[in-house]
Amino acid sequence: MMIFGNPELFGICIESMEAWSTKKIKNGVMCFVLKNQIIGGRFFRSTLGPELIRMKSILSSLQEGKKEVSSEWSAADAFAHLRALSFPETEEDECRSHVVSTWSLLDAGIDVFYEVLNDKDERILYSEGEGKSIGELILPLNTVLDVFQSAVAGLEAILNASEGKEGA
Repeated sequence: MMIFGNPELFGICIESMEAWSTKKIKNGVMCFVLKNQIIGGRFFRSTLGPELIRMKSILSSLQEGKKEVSSEWSAADAFAHLRALSFPETEEDECRSHVVSTWSLLDAGIDVFYEVLNDKDERILYSEGEGKSIGELILPLNTVLDVFQSAVAGLEAILNASEGKEGA
């Protein structure tokens, strides 16, 4: 198991599962950990190649450091606003720049959003499903970016190592 970041604050855990994989498709499990708690309470089955592509697209959004919501808003109000921005009623308006959920989390109904609060802080807002409470975590600026960069590098290494085994 590979853990990227600090699970006491924010971390991403990834494990490749050889028994679930084929020569062409690498499967595994992954989860987000906030304050030593796994979001959703469990690891989620994941196809690692598409997760890598998704995480790279998230990196682009994180590097922009979008600020959309006032830091005075409650977690629930900010979450609702970011959810409406990220999942609009029409596809023409679609803008998912604040979503940091991986495919496996989205498939499980877990929404995780990110925003910059000010020049020192950022926050993650999350819900473990429809009707569940909204969680909020304030982090030092660039924490989420750093964790995603490490996780992308680690996931690339996992996938590259499996490609090397196929050619052997």
